[in-house]
Formats: sequence, structure tokens, C-alpha cells
Amino acid sequence: MRVLENPGRKDRIPPEIISFFEAFPGQSLLLKGKPGTGKTILTLEILRAVCEEGNGLYISTRIEPQRLYMTSPWIRDLIPERNIINATQSKVRRSLGWEAQRLKRTRPIDYDTILQFFKVIYEDAEDMDNPMIIFDSWDGVLSHLNMEEEAAALTQGICDFCREVETHTIFVTEREKETAIDFIVDGVVALHRLRLGESELRGKEPEHRVVRELEIEKLRGLPVRQSRYLFTLHGGRFRFFKPFLENLRVEVKPVLNIGGDRQSTGIPDLDRAVGGLPAGSLSLWETRYGVNKRYEQMLFQLCMNTVVKGGGVVGIPFMGSSIAKMKVENIVMYYPETEDVNVETASFLSVVRSLQEKVEKPVLTFISIDTLERTFGPKGALNLLENVLKISEETQLISSIIYLAGSEASILKVVANSADIHLVFRDVDGALVLYGVRPVTCLYGVTTDREGVHLTPVV
Repeated sequence: MRVLENPGRKDRIPPEIISFFEAFPGQSLLLKGKPGTGKTILTLEILRAVCEEGNGLYISTRIEPQRLYMTSPWIRDLIPERNIINATQSKVRRSLGWEAQRLKRTRPIDYDTILQFFKVIYEDAEDMDNPMIIFDSWDGVLSHLNMEEEAAALTQGICDFCREVETHTIFVTEREKETAIDFIVDGVVALHRLRLGESELRGKEPEHRVVRELEIEKLRGLPVRQSRYLFTLHGGRFRFFKPFLENLRVEVKPVLNIGGDRQSTGIPDLDRAVGGLPAGSLSLWETRYGVNKRYEQMLFQLCMNTVVKGGGVVGIPFMGSSIAKMKVENIVMYYPETEDVNVETASFLSVVRSLQEKVEKPVLTFISIDTLERTFGPKGALNLLENVLKISEETQLISSIIYLAGSEASILKVVANSADIHLVFRDVDGALVLYGVRPVTCLYGVTTDREGVHLTPVV
């Protein structure tokens, strides 16, 4: 099978799976997962990435062409209606000796039987040149053919035949446990729906948000650099999330205010999620272990959007901040020089007021709590934050407070109780995700491109 030379078709599938189908002709893949995990959508996305138009062969026991096109209209050109085979139809059953099987046939499955099976299928799906074949589901096909006890033998025969004719094959199953088929096929991929984890603020209460995870269990003869990926089915399409890498060189285009007293975050997707930033508001950005400074891409876009619209930014950065190293007019970094909280609070607010007078617009501030803790200790850090929050409300300052994992939990609770917006950043399989505690939002995967930050719902 010739793989399409179209990079745009491959960007939704983990590179290990693409490499698997490109490595050898006639590869066989077992795709496992409970109902609703996204198996059918993933098979169609793989088909789109590696198969020529019109050469998809979909053998199913549970879906009609009209329903398939209704849920996934983008695959119509890949799988013409004539190439959707109903595995329950009588001549397909007869091709595997169903009548004899019904009478408890004792002879083993031989190569002639496999050839007869494919002859019937190819008669229905004409004008194909080395198609990719999908059995969805393989459990259903075996059940309707009354061949569950001979599943391994039939699977082995089909895999051998497909290697000989250089045709890729995908078997879809809802059985998560390992069976003999796992050892027969060339690759095994499993899809899971998992709880995000336990919330630090709510003790042992389970986190209600669910993530989707793809796990590569086996790709014979190929290295697997990353075995687990976060993915989404947003918009009825499969899309995996790459490990998040920041890019502070994006060209920030100003995003106009949302309306009323609400300022834009500079990230349209985030504006839609939380409604923008009200004047005088407090935003808590809580980062969990493993996130490190990857959220800084969003902070960068927020700061730059404020500046390009004529506003100003004053920040107390965390150690190693990339934004602190940038030389941009009206972005001022403040570094405490003493351990006297009262002196430093007054000095910081003086810098903020001075910048407000200069730009004559609300000033965005961001404060890294770990920097305050390191300088003043937990009690002193909380004292400074309380003073800033009070002034923020009085002066219509827009404040964003960053909480870093490992900082004093008592500070998190105090700030969380006062925050107008509370975002949580987490790492899932190398991908950066966030969700809103206030307002409550779904889980989003965070990605970047030349146009900046994008949030994609994980559904």
C-alpha cells in the first residue's frame, strides 16, 4: 500500500502509529477499548492518514453507510458506500462455511477458506487497489460468523493473507484483556477513559473531569518513544496532543476587549472559556507538579496583548522566567530587595501607580508566589498579597496571581477564596492541560502555533 505524502493528514495521529504503517506493507493492528472510547473515530483517522481515497474497506456488524457518513462526513471520499460491508449478510457468512459451522464444523480453517472470504468481500467492493481493511468490531464479526472459538486461527489466516497482498488491517475489539490475538498481530493500541485525579483543595474527593488516553502496547520491530498520549474527540475527530513546548516568538495581534469593563486575555479561546478579565479582578493560576514553567506561554500572550493595546504590566517573576528576560516597553519587572514586607509592598505599589499614570490605563500585574515565599516566608508573602488585592479593587487594577506547585498550601486556599478566576494547569502524558475551578469549565488541551495559544476541549 502506498502511503499518502500529505503531512496535513498525519498531524492528528501519534507519529509512532504513522511510522508503524509506513515501515512495512501489510501491517496488522489490534485496537482495544471499552465502548465509547473513540475506537471507530481513530480507525477512520488512521485510514485518512495512510490510505488513498476510495481504498478504505470497512467491514462492520453495527453501522450502516448513512449513519457512518452522518457521524463522520469527512470519510465519504475515503470509504465509498460500496466499500462498507455488512458482515452479517448471508453470503459473507457462507464464505466462511457458516452452514458447516452451525453444525459444529470440526475441520480447521484453511487458506482456501480465507481466500474465499476475501473473494466475497472484494466482489462487493470493486475498483480497489490494495485497500486498508477495518473490522469494526472484530468481536461482532466473529460472533455473527459463529467463530468465536476459532478467533485466533481466523485472525492468523487473515493477517497472513493481508501481508501477502500488502494490505494493512485493523481489528477493533472491546476486550481489554490480553488474548492470543495480541501475539498474532503486529501492533496493539488501547484507548482509555480515566479520571483526571484528586483535587488538592478537596482532599480525597475524586476529580470529576475525565481524560482520554491512547496507550501503545506493542509495535513490532519499531521503537516507541512515547507510549501514552492524551487525545480528544472534539468536533467528531480524533486528535492527539503533542508534548507542550513554549514558543515566545509568536507575533501577538491585539485582541479587542470583550465589552463593558472586561479586558481580553489575548487568547480568544480563553476569553470564551472564562469571559475575559474584569477590571479589578484577581486571577489565580494554580500549577501542579510536572507543569514547571510551561504555562508561561499563556502569561506571555496576556502580557503582550495588554502592552500592544497601550497598557502596562508589572511583574514579580519566578526564578528562570523567560518573560523577565525580555526588553519590552511598559513591561516592568520588580525584584524585592529587602525582607521588609511593608517596605516592599509600598515600593511595588508605587511602581504600579507610576506605570498607571504613564499609560493612563489599567495595569496588569503578575506575582509569583514562590518568589514571595523565598523572600518573606509564607506569612510575609500572604501579607503582601493581601495588600495588593486590596489596592487592586480600589484602583481597578487587573491582577493575575501565579501559584506554583510546592508553595505553601495555606496561601493557595486564601487566594483561591478571593479569586474571581481560578485556573488549574496540569501535565497529562507530556501535554499541558487546564481547567477552570471558577468559573467551572471543561478540560482543555493547550497547544501553540504561529498565531499563539489555542485551547481544545478534551471530550
